[in-house]
Amino acid sequence: MIFAQLWHVGRVSHTSLQPAGAAPVAPSAMAATSVKVFIETGPGTGALAEPSQPRALTTAEVRELVALYATAARNAMEAGFDGVELHAANGYLINQFISVHTNQRDDMYGGSLDNRLRFLREATQAVIDVVGKDRVGVRFAPLFESTSEDRVYLGLVEPDPFTTYVEAARQLNQLGIAYLSIAEADWDNAPELPQDFCQALRETFHGVVMYAGKYTAEKATRMLAAGLGDMFGFGRTFIANPDLPARIAHQWPLNPLDHATMFGGGPQGYTDYPCYRAE
Repeated sequence: MIFAQLWHVGRVSHTSLQPAGAAPVAPSAMAATSVKVFIETGPGTGALAEPSQPRALTTAEVRELVALYATAARNAMEAGFDGVELHAANGYLINQFISVHTNQRDDMYGGSLDNRLRFLREATQAVIDVVGKDRVGVRFAPLFESTSEDRVYLGLVEPDPFTTYVEAARQLNQLGIAYLSIAEADWDNAPELPQDFCQALRETFHGVVMYAGKYTAEKATRMLAAGLGDMFGFGRTFIANPDLPARIAHQWPLNPLDHATMFGGGPQGYTDYPCYRAE
């Protein structure tokens, strides 16, 4: 099955990417920092730039965005996808509503945790109404430690991430969605999610829980055996090993990843990694 991930980047944008050069929109008029956005500088060329100052959405506009998520879900299904995943992580729009760092609103979408989760809740329900709850997932990136590696695209470190994301999971469980996708920190020597958080998530959310973020077969097996997760994603390892399931099953050695060719746009580092050949 293939699910389309629905994004809205919110404040992580630039006026050159907006209709008529308008300001990006966000829960509050707070500029994104420690992140760059890619803008076009000419035909076929571009550069990284600082995000533009956003403007705060009106309450009516927030409701319009909820409806746009439903439209996006409908378009995805008409295009042939099997379901949709709401991107509520990595410092983008839904994450901006959830976070106390980026949501300074004083209407029904700001203030208390329940209010800050309202946009997530309403957008998810709107998508469910279009595609059905069994075809909806949500992605979170619940960071627990602030380090020099924390950047907006990795998510926003809440004062109390345990309470924030367990409550979010509880509300999504009430809506009956199919799964949660948990993106863990994936840089070198990154801290793992606390075991008590993973246990609380498991007890709170009754659907499928999927984890990803520099996972190894050993770590995934350990999490599975502990009953903390149901599915595990392998990103960089899969790039370098097109036959990764067979390599894991037979304990074959892995190809090393060539970081220099990642996202290069050509076949090198994309389609030229070899499958395993026994001697």
